[in-house]
Amino acid sequence: MKKIIAIISLALGLVATAKAIVVQKLYLKDGSVLCGYIQKQDDNGNLTFRSDRAEICLKAKDATISNEKNYTVRDLNDAWVKWAEDNDEFEGIGDHRTLLLADVTSKSKMVTRVKILECGEFVRYLELSTSTYSIPWKDVLSIKGEKRCKTALSGINRIYQLKSGMEYEGQYAEENDSILTLYLKDTNVRQSFKINDVIKYTFRPINPNQDIFAQSELLDIVKTKNSNETKGVIIEQNYTSKKDVENYFLIQQESGAIQSIKLSEIVETRKEENPKYAPQFDILLKEGEVVINRQEVVIVKVKESNDKIVLDSISEKVVIAHDPNNSTKVTVEYHSPLGANVEAYQLVKVSKSEDKKTKKEIYSFSYKDLVNAVYRPKNLETSVNNTTKAEYIVGGQGLYTLYDAKQRKAIPFIIK
Repeated sequence: MKKIIAIISLALGLVATAKAIVVQKLYLKDGSVLCGYIQKQDDNGNLTFRSDRAEICLKAKDATISNEKNYTVRDLNDAWVKWAEDNDEFEGIGDHRTLLLADVTSKSKMVTRVKILECGEFVRYLELSTSTYSIPWKDVLSIKGEKRCKTALSGINRIYQLKSGMEYEGQYAEENDSILTLYLKDTNVRQSFKINDVIKYTFRPINPNQDIFAQSELLDIVKTKNSNETKGVIIEQNYTSKKDVENYFLIQQESGAIQSIKLSEIVETRKEENPKYAPQFDILLKEGEVVINRQEVVIVKVKESNDKIVLDSISEKVVIAHDPNNSTKVTVEYHSPLGANVEAYQLVKVSKSEDKKTKKEIYSFSYKDLVNAVYRPKNLETSVNNTTKAEYIVGGQGLYTLYDAKQRKAIPFIIK
């Protein structure tokens, strides 16, 4: 039972794209590759795989190609348009671009509008539509996951505990019928393990500031012999005993409750898309680089004039749309090599006045404005990449600035 249950509970690592969730790549012994996720698995080792992209390989004698046709770009859905553009497969220009697609009939089914990738001894075609495949485990060559990008701040790591007592943490990388592989935490190294040496799997969200349900692309549903179902996120699979009746799953429910289910009682596990999945992504910045709402800024010098701090110039490079509810979100991100969760800037509103001598407009703020500043970060956190993110809520419109008292520099921006 251990192997059958283990492969359904992969740590998620890929980012969901619009209208498609790809968290696993299933490689079959016949050369086919399915991209999506294992939707269901029973205790007989049969998988139900939901695929949004598949490369299917068939023996030529088992496949018939028909209805080859050039479809114009206007006849194609977004998935095909993107694929054709990314792979330079369009013929023609503009709205007259075409892509050659065909239908394929096999013993089991007929598929329409697929791209033929190979002919001859084998027929290999690309399918970009949601399909469900029923697959016995004996036909599976391996299951793989891709490493998270460096800017990913959401996701789930897996911790393997071995019979020896050693523990390894990382992101799920691959498995077959005998070997498990992790991308080890904080390294570029892959670590492999014999599946029978792993006695406990623990699943840990990588972002301590975000709920586990916001970091998991899929929800787990565990069905037991009495037909009861528990929905949530599996946080532990324990196989420390030689008896299934003493081994168990821990599944965290949305309420926060943690349910323990004996392995001997489990008859089926399923997955479904998680509507509360909300991945967060970092931005990699060098020292001195700052962005506001992910917009590049202009840093200006300041000078003192009586009790005022005067900006030597005004930039309109960063313009933020005003929230009609007077709750404009301003997100400031900057590199913090030394201190974590330290506010490096003060946000203050800038006033406009006229210089009596030169008649020129002056943009400034006072020390009193800084002392009485009402704009404090609603949230302040520093990522593993030393990027500090400060989130402010600003009520009004006009010219504002971030002031760096140490460097005596300002970063102006406009809300309108």
